[in-house]
Amino acid sequence: MEIALIGDRHTVCGFKLAGIGKTFRMEDLREAGVRAVLRDLFDGTVGIILVTEKTAVEIGDVLDEVNRFRTGIMPIILEIPDSSGPLISKSDPMREIIKRTVGFEIA
Repeated sequence: MEIALIGDRHTVCGFKLAGIGKTFRMEDLREAGVRAVLRDLFDGTVGIILVTEKTAVEIGDVLDEVNRFRTGIMPIILEIPDSSGPLISKSDPMREIIKRTVGFEIA
C-alpha cells in the first residue's frame, strides 16, 4: 500500500524528501483536478491519503462527496497540519474516523 499527499508547496516538498512518491500541490490543482486526483487515488494501491488541514478546508465539499460515496474503509483520508502548524478545530478528525469505523465514540 502506498501513501499519497495533497497539500501546500512546503509540505509536499518535505514529504517528497521523506520518500512519499504520490504528492500533489494544491497550487497546481483546481476543483476539477482535485476530483480527478482523488478518483485516481481510489484505485486500490493507495492505503492512506494525507491532506493538509488548510487544503481540506478549501476542498471540503469534494472530501464530503468522496466520503459519501465510499464503499469500504480504504483508503483512509487523514488531515494533517501543514508547514505553518495545526489549525484550531472544533473536532478531532482521528476521533471522527474511529467513531465512523467502530460505530460509537470511545472516550
